[in-house]
Amino acid sequence: MNKQGSAGLAIVAVLLSLVILGVFLINIAQRECNSNRDCPQNAYCGSDHECHSYPDKIVVEKNNFLSAAVVFGSALVLAAYIFKTGKIPFKKEKI
Repeated sequence: MNKQGSAGLAIVAVLLSLVILGVFLINIAQRECNSNRDCPQNAYCGSDHECHSYPDKIVVEKNNFLSAAVVFGSALVLAAYIFKTGKIPFKKEKI
């Protein structure tokens, strides 16, 4: 019906897409590196697209997953019991 409104909407959509494309291209152009080949031998390309030097000492923390395994195992056993019997244990029946 209103052809001027349709043309205006199309122009706004094209301009918006050009702005988004421009911002994307500027972001790519400002990167220091895209892969490890773009960095010196003693550095790597991080997820922030900057070269970081390798650490001198690698620290590995010891993790203890025993408590998580106990909770997960007991949940599995409880789910199997409910599935097999159809009753929830330790639940009082209403009289």
